[in-house]
Amino acid sequence: MGRRQHSIQSHRILLVDDEQDILDIQARVLTTAGYWVETACNGAVALQKLAHRDYALVVTNMRMPVLGGEAFYHLLCSSFPHLRHRVVFCTGDIASADTLRFLTATGAPVLFKPFALGALVATVSKALEFALPDFSPEPGRRPELVLATT
Repeated sequence: MGRRQHSIQSHRILLVDDEQDILDIQARVLTTAGYWVETACNGAVALQKLAHRDYALVVTNMRMPVLGGEAFYHLLCSSFPHLRHRVVFCTGDIASADTLRFLTATGAPVLFKPFALGALVATVSKALEFALPDFSPEPGRRPELVLATT
């Protein structure tokens, strides 16, 4: 009680992956499920989009050129802290202890590739259900983008 209910159409999702075919399929599936979807081909492009628009959820691949999932997540948390609990990771890297340690530390939902498209929709729905529904930055205010140089 006290949680404001939002229609599924009000949930804007940012998909981040360097494989265009995967982005296209995931976007089509989530759009068909009623979500408003935008895509980014890597973490750097995603950060630029986040600087200009609010998203309810970010679904990101881990391994990408330019800016991969782990570095992207750290920059997202420093520049857009209200989104730190609104991330879903996708990865095929289940053998790396470092990747598994990072994913466990975030507490974020993880889709291990290959996954069924129904699992994508279910995970997005569950992640939105458990995300802090009413937190958003001040209207008209965008945080400065913090880029690590060391």
